[in-house]
Amino acid sequence: MKRRTALPLGIVMLGLGSAYLAAFGPQVLTGPFTGALLAGFVLAAILMIVGGLVGSVPVGDRTIPWNAFVGIGDVLLAAVVTLSAIRSAIVVGDTVSWVFAAAMLVGGSSIAWFGVQTVRDSRHVDLEATPSSRRVVAIAALVAVSVAVGALVATGP
Repeated sequence: MKRRTALPLGIVMLGLGSAYLAAFGPQVLTGPFTGALLAGFVLAAILMIVGGLVGSVPVGDRTIPWNAFVGIGDVLLAAVVTLSAIRSAIVVGDTVSWVFAAAMLVGGSSIAWFGVQTVRDSRHVDLEATPSSRRVVAIAALVAVSVAVGALVATGP
C-alpha cells in the first residue's frame, strides 16, 4: 500500500466503525468476539492513520518506520474481515455464507501477505511514489473484478 493511501483509508475505516456504533448503538456488541473484531478494525484504522501521517516513530533506541504501521494494519484488517465472514457463516450456516467466507479467506490471505511484505519493505511490493502505468492498470482491473464479484455475491439468491 502506498503511504499516501494509508491515511484516507484509515480515516474511512475509523468513520465506518464510528458510524456503525452510532447507527446501531452499543447493543450490537453482542459478545466479546464481536467487540474484539470491532476493536481490531479500529486498531487497524489507527495504525493506517499513524503510518500515513508520520515517517517513523522512535520507540526507545529503535525507530519504527511508517511501513511497519501500515503493514501491521493490513494484516489486522485481513484477520478481522476474514474472521467476521467465517463467524457469520457459522451462525447462518447456509451455502452462500460459506462461499462468501471462503472468498474472504482467499482475499484476506492476499491482503495479509501484502501487509507482511509491506512491513518487510519487500521487493514484492512497490512503495515508491510513482508506480508504473502497467501496475496502475492491473490494480484498477483487479479492483473492478473484485467489486463485480462482491456485487454478485451480495445480490445473489
